[in-house]
Amino acid sequence: MNLQNSMRRASGAALTLACAGISLASAASAATAVTYDFATAQKARSQVQALVTAARSAHAKQLGNANAATSGGAQPAEAFANVDRAYPPSCLESPIDFYANEPNAVQAQIRLYGDPLGDAAEQAFSEIDTVTLFRVVCSSGKSASLLEIDRPSGHDTTLYPIFPGVSVAQGNNNLYIRLADDPNTFFATTFAFSPLENSNVYVLENFYLGGTQFNYNQAFVLTVDNLNANDPARLNAFPMPAYNPAQYSDSSLPLPISGYMSTNWTNPTQSGEGIVMQVYDDGDRATRTLAFAWFTYDDNGLPFWLFGEADAFAIGTRSVTATTAYFQGGTFAGNNPSGVPPTIWGNVTISFPDCAHMNISYNGNASAVNGPTGSGSRTFLRVADVNGLVCQ
Repeated sequence: MNLQNSMRRASGAALTLACAGISLASAASAATAVTYDFATAQKARSQVQALVTAARSAHAKQLGNANAATSGGAQPAEAFANVDRAYPPSCLESPIDFYANEPNAVQAQIRLYGDPLGDAAEQAFSEIDTVTLFRVVCSSGKSASLLEIDRPSGHDTTLYPIFPGVSVAQGNNNLYIRLADDPNTFFATTFAFSPLENSNVYVLENFYLGGTQFNYNQAFVLTVDNLNANDPARLNAFPMPAYNPAQYSDSSLPLPISGYMSTNWTNPTQSGEGIVMQVYDDGDRATRTLAFAWFTYDDNGLPFWLFGEADAFAIGTRSVTATTAYFQGGTFAGNNPSGVPPTIWGNVTISFPDCAHMNISYNGNASAVNGPTGSGSRTFLRVADVNGLVCQ
């Protein structure tokens, strides 16, 4: 089996539909012949491709207009958020997590079939895969909907099934949808008849500037079509009720701390006080670091700066405690060649109940220099999103 050749065959514009009437024997389902519904498969692929093409065209037009307004000719455009995304961008990270625990998950065992345009072994191949539709909790009462397809344990490593047709019905809308195996993308999608080499998770997305925008927080029915016209269990419906945050324990937890929290935060009870926050990956794909500067005041009402850092906390952590320090004895514009040593002030614990609010609790002492001393808690407000890094 040549996977590259198979992918090239699967992505062909016409899918060689001249063979629409071909019936292929299925060794794993010998009771009935396998007759692939190429017309439906091509309809699904054509519809999705048309929507992707329209989205790319609209996006290019927007960038062209933005570039035309830039003096000096065409320039790379700024990154901006996809306003038509189906979930908050801070909800999902790459790679997407596999299904864990979801009260409304819908699961079924579905037979998926091999590549109809491959060799005899591929054409005869089929297997029973586990398909799960589930949600993950996002902030502000929202969720993301995902479809997971799991190949069986010990599955064949040289043969594979093809990706089914997947559509959604909601209200008066019923069409094939965009399924991305990476979150926070504009155009990425998975087409029917693509090779399903390994188990994978796909996020249910909207097409950028598409005419139909599904609200996956509301009730919908997802249909998985294995595209075998002779299979009496060809169509499998997955009804998903409306999202109710009260059914999900994670909805009451603070958000996982990520780069989406990197911005300026202000104290709504005191003008002129704020925190500059940065969260960045450590490069090991496992941990992150949070650093902040708290611009506040001493006992005399003069500006006083505190600096804190929480190192190497695990990705997914929802609250961190940062050792916090202050500096004294420096000079303007770095004219002190000996440097300025830090003095430990105390600790600040940080969490984010949602994208717009940051909760802190603190305990520190700078009385030796008439600086801020004491313990307590505060809620700071987000000032703005940073460039295209939109949390909510």
